[in-house]
Amino acid sequence: MPELPEAEYMVRRLAQYAGDAVIIRTRILRRGYPAPRRAAGRVASYGRRAKNVLLHLDTGHTLRVQLGMTGHIYWIENAKHPPQFTRVLFELAGGSAIAFEDSRVFGSIEIHPTTRLDEVFADYGPEPLDPAFHWQHLRGRAARLSLPIKQFLLDQSRLAGLGNIWAAESLFGAKIHPEQSVSGLSDDDWRRLHSAIRRALTRAIANTFKVTEHPEDFPGADLVWLNVYGREEKPCRRCRAPIVRTVQAGRATYFCPRCQPL
Repeated sequence: MPELPEAEYMVRRLAQYAGDAVIIRTRILRRGYPAPRRAAGRVASYGRRAKNVLLHLDTGHTLRVQLGMTGHIYWIENAKHPPQFTRVLFELAGGSAIAFEDSRVFGSIEIHPTTRLDEVFADYGPEPLDPAFHWQHLRGRAARLSLPIKQFLLDQSRLAGLGNIWAAESLFGAKIHPEQSVSGLSDDDWRRLHSAIRRALTRAIANTFKVTEHPEDFPGADLVWLNVYGREEKPCRRCRAPIVRTVQAGRATYFCPRCQPL
């Protein structure tokens, strides 16, 4: 499932390969797929909000691509030969295209006036990589709550873009147990967690480029290096204790019981 690092990778690849794209036609290749039938104009810039890829058009509108579980948006050289699971094809001047693949059909594309994006994302929390985002903001989002920290991190209204993998990795980096209540965290805990989140995501974005060579390659930041996620019973890279897997709020989570005591 694409998380923030993969979405950021897609944005940067689109800017690299289709920085001067002019959309001349929109084709929906799967009947009933949720996407605008008419979207045209020059792509003024690309952006990201949480796990959404944004195409800002010079018409004053923005295409919001929600990746879902298997979404992948990227530039292709020949619009006449779209990939197998392409659901929406934005044909570009010159014969190339931007393809949106979605094999499991959980994604969608919407178009909004660019001036109203703040309203569209009103329920989203702050971006963890925003330079203006400080540890006090993270702590403030948890005020008067008593839920487990892992559950808090996955709430997009509290913090945008963090998924299951990088929540687990961030908690390991901060030496915090995933079931620790947010009400029991000290200021030092919040400082460490804030730094660990930014460090884990920055490294993950860099890793997406290490596992891809071409724009059509699906990025997988988790393919390079993980400390705990998916490593049940394997030795902790820090202390060699076996990594533990539990289910928390219906989601698998991984941690080191020695490095992350409750």
